[in-house]
Formats: sequence, structure tokens, C-alpha cells
Amino acid sequence: GDTPLRSLTKALTMETTGNPSRHSGQRKAAVVGMFDGVHLGHRHLLGRLKDEAALRGMSPAVFTFPTHPLSVVNPAIAPRLLTSPVEKLSLLADNGITVSQTAFITFDEELRRLSASDFMRMLHDRYAVDFILRGFNNRFGTERDLTPTDYRRTAARCGIELMEADSFMLGGGEETPLPVSSSRIRQALEKGDIATANRMSGHPFRLTGTVVDGKRLGRTIGFPTANILPPHPWKLIPAHGVYVCAASLDGRRMRAMVNIGTRPTVDGPDGRPTIEAHIIDFNGDIYGKAITLEFHHRLRDEIRFTSPARLALQLEADRESTRRFPIAD
Repeated sequence: GDTPLRSLTKALTMETTGNPSRHSGQRKAAVVGMFDGVHLGHRHLLGRLKDEAALRGMSPAVFTFPTHPLSVVNPAIAPRLLTSPVEKLSLLADNGITVSQTAFITFDEELRRLSASDFMRMLHDRYAVDFILRGFNNRFGTERDLTPTDYRRTAARCGIELMEADSFMLGGGEETPLPVSSSRIRQALEKGDIATANRMSGHPFRLTGTVVDGKRLGRTIGFPTANILPPHPWKLIPAHGVYVCAASLDGRRMRAMVNIGTRPTVDGPDGRPTIEAHIIDFNGDIYGKAITLEFHHRLRDEIRFTSPARLALQLEADRESTRRFPIAD
């Protein structure tokens, strides 16, 4: 049988993927956006979408992009992404949006040139969309100065009811409200602030890659590591440092301490950046296998030690901290 991941991957390559209108004759209530990370703000929007769809007897639909629109508009400033298309599908499914209710639209030069009216008419005519919930500050179409009233009037001319979603803030009361966005989560991860990133996301940051052959130096000091190669160059990698993670491999979920960096103690100042995971209480041949890391806590900076023996002492302390850190099952 297919694993959920294999099913999602297969769905992405099927001709029917990216066209919810083919899956039923029911009219659609839609949201449009990148949905990178499927964070708490996105979850708030998806909950509202499902409510509005149910009120109108419609099916909810999410229209999203496999790559960031900036990779076409201005590649030099396109951000690295929190989620791959498969990871995004999985997180959307966790929030009640099925693969058949998700459409991946390729953001190309043709789509880039569409006005808001042309874009909404395309959704209405090709995908049976009769209602759009426009995310807070979300824009589509070539126009940059449309007001909410403009969007509603333009949608009405296309046969679509459009409603504005409210903004989402994390916290409140005693706590200072925190705006949630994919860019803020990226900024937190790039600083190594896993706690803030995970809090805004509502789930741990995940990184999936393939275990590749490394220098195997870790085993010489009692800490064998899996050298992990991310599958996409545009996947965001957290800041250099040592992290407490949960590693999922072959259906098992185990604790791991993960080093992201250049290994200055063994490779000197000019080392190539690597991602290495020491899986606690595990020993096995896992070369070539897929592994997913969930990031739960940042232990410390990556630093250069005066000797491998001093590095080993620190790694022992890191391993004990990793054992003790509370990770939910």
C-alpha cells in the first residue's frame, strides 16, 4: 500500500491535481495564497473558509503555488521556503483540506500578467469558484492599488462573492499580540529562534532529506551522525547551531541532536555547511534513506573546540540535554 507521503507525491504528479472542479460538480468557496508553512494565521483563514463554504453549501478549495511568485517576479529576493509542495499538502490535510480540494497553480509570466478581474474570472469559469475569502493583506492581479471595495466590485462582475478575512494575531491579554506571517517565521528560523518560529507555526519546523555518506568522523569520538542532504535548494535551513530534534525514519520517531554548520573543530575555518543528526540510542545503516527532522529547541551556537576530546565532552552534555528536553509524542 501507499504511504501517505507517497500518495501525496503521486497526487502532485497526476493530471487531475490542481483542478478541484474535476472532482465534483459542486461550486467552490476559495482562498488564494502561498500558504508557506501553513501557520496559525493560515489555520485561522482555513477555519473561516470551511465555515463560509458550509453556510453556502459549497466545497472549500485552496489555490496555492508550488514555488514562490517572487522566483518569477524577482528571483534575487525570492525567499527560501518553509514547506515543499508535499509538506504543504500534508499540513493542509491536517487542517481538513484534502488533496482533491487543493490546486497548485504554476506562477508563470502568463499568470503574472493577469489583472485581478482576469484572475477571478479564470477561477470562476475554469474552477467553478463562486466565493472568495481574501486573506488579510493578500493581493492578486497586476493592479497594486485596489482597495477592498475594488476587489468586491470586481469579483461581483465576475459572478463571485468576495469577503475580506480579518487579521490574525497571536497572544493578547497579558501578552503583547504577535503578528503571524511566513516571513516572520523565516526570520526567526534564520536567527535560530526555534521557539518563536514553532509558536507562530503551531507545529515544529520540519526538514526532510536523504542520508548521504559523510566523513564518518563522529563515530571516532562516539557520536555517529547521519549526514542529511535536503532535496530542494530553496528549502530554508535554520541558523547554524546545535538543536534538539525528533527524527522520523522508517516509521520510527526518535530523539536526535542536530548540528547545522561547518564543523570548525574537525574541518577548520573553511568547512562546507552540513546538517548532521546524532540519533539517540540508535545504530544502523541508513544511507540513502529519507529522514525527517522536527526542530524543538536550540541548545547552543556552533563553536570551535581546542581538541576533539573537548568536543566529545560538550557533545555528551548536549546528548543529555536532548534526552531531557520535553518532546510530545
